[in-house]
Amino acid sequence: MKCLLVNPWITDFAAYNFWVRPLGLYRLAQWLDARGARFHLIDCLSPFRAPGKFRRQEIEFPGDLPFRFRRSYARYGICREEFRQRIKEMGEFDAVFLTSVMSYWYPGIQLAIEEIKKVSPEAPIILGGIYATLWPEHAKQACQPDFLCTGPIDGCAKTLANFLGLDPAPKRRERPWYLLPGLFDQTGYWAVRTATGCPFSCSYCASRIVSGAFLPRSPQEVISEISFLYARGIRQIAFYDDALLVDFKSRLGPILKGLLHKDIRIAFHTPNGLHARLINKDVARLLVRANFQSIRLSLETTNPVRQEETGGKVTSRDLEEAVKNLLSAGMPAKAIGVYLLVGLPDQNLDEIEEGIKYVKGLGVRPYLAEFSPIPGTVEWKRLEKKGIVSTRMDPLMTNNTLYFRLYSGYDMQRFHELKRLAAF
Repeated sequence: MKCLLVNPWITDFAAYNFWVRPLGLYRLAQWLDARGARFHLIDCLSPFRAPGKFRRQEIEFPGDLPFRFRRSYARYGICREEFRQRIKEMGEFDAVFLTSVMSYWYPGIQLAIEEIKKVSPEAPIILGGIYATLWPEHAKQACQPDFLCTGPIDGCAKTLANFLGLDPAPKRRERPWYLLPGLFDQTGYWAVRTATGCPFSCSYCASRIVSGAFLPRSPQEVISEISFLYARGIRQIAFYDDALLVDFKSRLGPILKGLLHKDIRIAFHTPNGLHARLINKDVARLLVRANFQSIRLSLETTNPVRQEETGGKVTSRDLEEAVKNLLSAGMPAKAIGVYLLVGLPDQNLDEIEEGIKYVKGLGVRPYLAEFSPIPGTVEWKRLEKKGIVSTRMDPLMTNNTLYFRLYSGYDMQRFHELKRLAAF
């Protein structure tokens, strides 16, 4: 069996390439390879510079905007003509697998399916990923896949194998993605996970729903992967873990020490917020020695009540200690950023202003992250009880840019002043 794997376009008001890699498709490729199937990957988001911008093509917003909105909507990634050319270069295929990330990016999936159907109308469409897991009924109706895979591949492996006519049991030992043909595309950056899932239960996050239980990889397995990437010229790697620093002494610590022992020098980045509580002096020193060049910490809010309600994973004091330890270890202040959530239910602009001034007072930069409700989370259930959200709504309306303006109730002029305060 020959399979087409597709990482579709982003469709949004804004998008930026924070070292994006379709890690879920790499995991799928391993599963297919172990069962004797061949595959070809088309990544609509590669190759582009990171950190940097994707190619942008303005398009019409596919829904009905409930208010006047001046920002333009766009499709991000390769052009349609290049997508068609990549399909032609592949030749015939027997099945198509598409991944999904943000639920409100589903128009990019629809377009990819439309283009694929023009070439091979009979090939079955299999859709998985975050959107497919969180919005299964909408995904079935909007994208009309022949098979919908929710959650990690292991959870639907048997039914998927039966659907494809493959033996559920592997024919050979599963090989890591980097030993498989066609996945390494010569891009100068990469993303790596040292574990799937997350042991925390933040009220706004759906990591456990999407990724399942917290399952760490062995340090040696991660070292082997990064060593392969380094040998092929990769010099920038982003860790895409949800809980990178958990069990540091038995997980990330040995990984970084192993890389230092092999004299592997890569610029590491953490676009997902790290848990400040876990950054003690020893951790900070090792992060600096291992060449972490951009670090994001999660604070979300300075309100102690809301800190506890949203998961209790960090306090303002934890953040102060983390920043102090990083700066003392030699991390440049400009390399440290702190995420603050804005637009949480019942959160006012005074709280956001307080958070911005607090973070800037520590000598580092705050980054405002606009809240977007996610089905299955505690915050979603609270909003659902108020009649604000429902799984019957169009996921387009959960776009952080739109949702924020629809339901925050903020004075937008003052909010933009706060954004400028955070940026300078």
